[in-house]
Amino acid sequence: MALLQQERPVVLLWSSETPSLVLPATLMRSPQVQDVAVQAKRAGIPVVTRRSGGGIVPQGPGTLNLALVFPAPPGFQLEDGYRLICHSLAEALTRFDIRSTTGAREHSFCDGSWNVLVQGRKLAGTAQRWRSTGAGPIVLAHAAILVSRPDAAHWTMMEQLHRAAFPGSAGLRAGAHVALTEVMGARTRPEGFPGALARAAEDRLSSLMSRESMAA
Repeated sequence: MALLQQERPVVLLWSSETPSLVLPATLMRSPQVQDVAVQAKRAGIPVVTRRSGGGIVPQGPGTLNLALVFPAPPGFQLEDGYRLICHSLAEALTRFDIRSTTGAREHSFCDGSWNVLVQGRKLAGTAQRWRSTGAGPIVLAHAAILVSRPDAAHWTMMEQLHRAAFPGSAGLRAGAHVALTEVMGARTRPEGFPGALARAAEDRLSSLMSRESMAA
């Protein structure tokens, strides 16, 4: 959110040291969600709110986050932002001989049309937030990538929060997800992936900003 105030292109990769669950602030208005959040805190898994919408997302050392912040070029649409971040991730994955697609995946956390899927299962979720300025909108495009699966306690609390927040909806299933460590294979070290992802994101963002400069 702080980067949105800077109004300049930025690529940020980060992970949380503390396992937690992140959900939209609006969901915390529900007494049922508040009750589960208290249980999660007692179990050592804090629940943190965010300003964007969607569902519950796991954070911690096993989740790698990619954030792209940039001024939106003229005519830039929401779908363009999703393509930018999903294609950045897809390009980085191809460097490890991993093919990906985008689409919804039933029973996945924070499901949406712009999930990044590998082998038909969710590897990453994406989201956007736009801020209006006098010079035009500033875009924050974000991806949360599962490097390793949440542990059982983390997953149980995420499932309980999901059911409290979205009563009557399809529940979450661990089998709907896949982690980077699972698809890379035994001979490939995932430590090299963040660098490949940063380069892919920087290249695509630089290309976008260059086209904007040429058009101006």
